Amino acid sequence: MTRPESVIIDEVREVLEKMGVEGSVGPETRVHQDLELDSMRRIELAIEIENHFRVILEPEDEAEIETVGDLCRIVARRLPAGESDRAETRGEHGV
Repeated sequence: MTRPESVIIDEVREVLEKMGVEGSVGPETRVHQDLELDSMRRIELAIEIENHFRVILEPEDEAEIETVGDLCRIVARRLPAGESDRAETRGEHGV
């Protein structure tokens, strides 16, 4: 069993809040336009996501991210199945 996308998006919201990003965040929210993240803030987001979920985002992954939903799908792909199961059952997030 893998972590559902709805759980991942909630955790992405937490990361964005921690970064001081305000506003409503959903799967269709555009990272650059709607969240107004410039290239430096996008790099910061990638690092925070990698640390939070304990995944590595490849450069080609980052190039695919236009929306928060894109980011969630990439994170879901990168999560090791066993690790995401343990975190989900304990109610913990990677850090």
